Amino acid sequence: MSNVLVIAGTMDAKQIIDKLYKMSEKVTVMVTTKLGGELIEHDDGIDIYQGKINKTSIIDMIDKVQPKCIVDASNPFSVDISQNVISACKPTGIPYIRFLREKVTYEGYDIVKVKNYEEAYERVLEYEGNIMLTVGSKKIETFTKIPEYRNRVYLRVLPAWMVLKKCESLGFNSRNIIAMKGPFSEELNVEMFKYCNASVLVTKDSGNTGGVIEKINAARKLGIKIIMIDRSDENYENKTTSIEKIIDFVKEISIYGSSQT
Repeated sequence: MSNVLVIAGTMDAKQIIDKLYKMSEKVTVMVTTKLGGELIEHDDGIDIYQGKINKTSIIDMIDKVQPKCIVDASNPFSVDISQNVISACKPTGIPYIRFLREKVTYEGYDIVKVKNYEEAYERVLEYEGNIMLTVGSKKIETFTKIPEYRNRVYLRVLPAWMVLKKCESLGFNSRNIIAMKGPFSEELNVEMFKYCNASVLVTKDSGNTGGVIEKINAARKLGIKIIMIDRSDENYENKTTSIEKIIDFVKEISIYGSSQT
């Protein structure tokens, strides 16, 4: 039996798992990639399962480990994963909490805010020169519609073979793919943007932990236009931006049980 089921996908998730482990909680972690699992230091006190996270896999995991609660610390842009987790755990009555990085206000004449990937693509068309994408790999096919994308578009993605396979299968130039795991300093961002000779940066509002500020500062140093995909405002019945509140949530369940949450 597992005490806590954690849906992981960020560095914040690693911090939550570390704190739960130090509390002597039995933790089961679900991640989508092998790389995600490797980032979590673990021993017999933490079980890690890697694979696609959908409603079926979550239901199977709940049946298998019988958690007392579920902590959803998936990527803030992984709305589909969160919806699947909520849908899977509701019939069981298992307490659920969503951790979301606190939003940061980014202002400036050089920042163009858009609602989604398609809108980001449309705004990119307004500019000439090379484009640096730091939006992950989930919806990069949207940007294959950019004229001469094989030469103009540079990708910074995770160094996972499935990600690289997707990039190359979409026709992106392998010489334009930077496969590295962050976080990245402002100085390193500057050097990467110089290497790409980028005139436009496309990024996501992934919060401070996601390294957005370092990217913005680097782009501004080089006079690069910034297109930022905003995070959608999802309504979660139980959410927090505080890791400590996640820990308090788990402690409360340990003391009073799910009926008191």
